[in-house]
Amino acid sequence: RESTREREREREDCAMEKGKAAVAVTKEEEEDKKRYQKALEIINATEATPEVCEEAIDLLTQVLEYRCGKYGELSAECAPAFYNYGLALFSKAKLENDVFGAPVQKAMVEKAIKQLKEDEQKEQGGGKENEEAGENVEEVEGEEDDVEEEENDMELAWRNLETARLIYAKEEGHEREVADVYTALAELSMEREDFETSISDFKSALKTLEGVSGAERNLAEIHYKLCLALQLSAKDPSSKAGIMREAAEEVQKAISVLRKTDAKPGELEGILEELEEKRTELLQSTNPVMGGAGGSSSQLGFDKPKLSSKTVVMQAPVKRQKL
Repeated sequence: RESTREREREREDCAMEKGKAAVAVTKEEEEDKKRYQKALEIINATEATPEVCEEAIDLLTQVLEYRCGKYGELSAECAPAFYNYGLALFSKAKLENDVFGAPVQKAMVEKAIKQLKEDEQKEQGGGKENEEAGENVEEVEGEEDDVEEEENDMELAWRNLETARLIYAKEEGHEREVADVYTALAELSMEREDFETSISDFKSALKTLEGVSGAERNLAEIHYKLCLALQLSAKDPSSKAGIMREAAEEVQKAISVLRKTDAKPGELEGILEELEEKRTELLQSTNPVMGGAGGSSSQLGFDKPKLSSKTVVMQAPVKRQKL
């Protein structure tokens, strides 16, 4: 009897421990979901800033650490956080580049000028003035560090997005997600003025969506963005006319795809009109008499890029080191 009671107590204790563990896991999962949703809300807000992106990046880092530890680095459960982590880094780097690009470039020029002055003062025994010049140089070097951080964020964004693409490709039924990753990689390359890679990734996104039902608007948007990448790549006068014609063809494809959608009457009228104007502009640019095309980068009527909460699969996050 004693042994029977002991076994019953052991079973009860074991059940209680399992119950406590289950409650703890459920609580952790709820906190993880809250962090993830908050990160998406922050990033998908109307107006994004580098500070806003940084907050989202911190939240997504916590999400990744939890999910990688629980499910494994290559699991599907980690996918959304990986994807958005890469996009958040890209958004932050792009915003900082827009805001600080010109001042930092100016600072680098000023550094060179001040260095020359410092060398001159050393030759003349500048003393105090030389000391002040050295302080100025240190300030400019600090601004150069900001440039390096921006470049690091862009590189980390690329690594995470590329890993997402590789892992997604292992599973069937994720054509839309793979296309989203290709599109993000293409936009990142276009931001870095690597137009050859950008064009290749946009084309891969289009190929991935071939035959996917209900993807007409995505296809039209990618065709248009490919047109912009082609237009920006047309720097060689000898090949410019051919590239512009190819860009015009992409606009025509976007128009054809949109006309196949089940849109409400008049819903796409404005977009189609702008696309027709863009196509005409590109074709005119191939004729020296007609004049050149402008480098518009309008989103037209397409939605502005947002960080999607769609399922994506990725490798372990490549995170920035704490300063």
